[in-house]
Amino acid sequence: MGGTSDYRIAVAVADPENAAQLTRTAVDIARERDGDVLVLRVLVTERQSPFALYTDEVIIREFGGEEQEILDRVVETAQGAVPVSGQLLVSYDVARALTNAVVEFDCDALVVGWQAREHPSEIVLGSNIDRIVARAPCDVLVEKIGPAETADTILVPVAEGPHAELAADVARAIALANDSEINLLRVGEDDATTERLLASIAARVAPATVEQEVRSGSVTETVVERASDHDITVLGSTRQGMLRRQLVGSVPQAVGRRADTTVIITRREVGIRPRLTRFVRETL
Repeated sequence: MGGTSDYRIAVAVADPENAAQLTRTAVDIARERDGDVLVLRVLVTERQSPFALYTDEVIIREFGGEEQEILDRVVETAQGAVPVSGQLLVSYDVARALTNAVVEFDCDALVVGWQAREHPSEIVLGSNIDRIVARAPCDVLVEKIGPAETADTILVPVAEGPHAELAADVARAIALANDSEINLLRVGEDDATTERLLASIAARVAPATVEQEVRSGSVTETVVERASDHDITVLGSTRQGMLRRQLVGSVPQAVGRRADTTVIITRREVGIRPRLTRFVRETL
């Protein structure tokens, strides 16, 4: 894969209708970091099929024409602000293919789309997304696309921790690219801790235009209510462990399902960098 930038963000494209919005998010982030964007699309095969007799290159050449055309259109549309390239992957396992690609192409972050459908109780966001969030050795952004095509106002619920800091970084990148206003929302007591958190996140999203507010009550209900007044809500995972229900935390999950606008849930990679974790291919 060409390119010499120190920052690369990948975006997984499954539904062509959502591709433009997902790549726009990736481009906004890459632009601020002087990085590049890698668009990934998976040509899905059956686990047991005649395709197993062929190499990926042969499968793409002989059977991947339509998939490649979709990928090429997405890449062409996204070109402009930063370098954008595409890679068609072949696998019977979407999550494995994307996680391996993050390692192979040395990606710092991955954007995936999410449709907030009802799932069995053991599934949090979706079977593939759950595995990506749990195991991808990079920052992960899970984006549920809302109806608005603008990004005039961005809501950032303020919390502590690396995932919330990533949410602030993502909001800043989007705001600077779109001349948006960021509204920092803290749900809780208006005390010294709240003042410290708001000041810290406000400094992190600078020089974007910022408003701040403190509200009491249910965190989930308040964030869902305020999300309806903004084009995009960006909030960090509240994940505390590896249990499925703790993949992103109950509040981000509920906000993502209930808010009728675009929601981006961020999960910061706090372990070893992707280039040092190539063993992930064998552990998935």
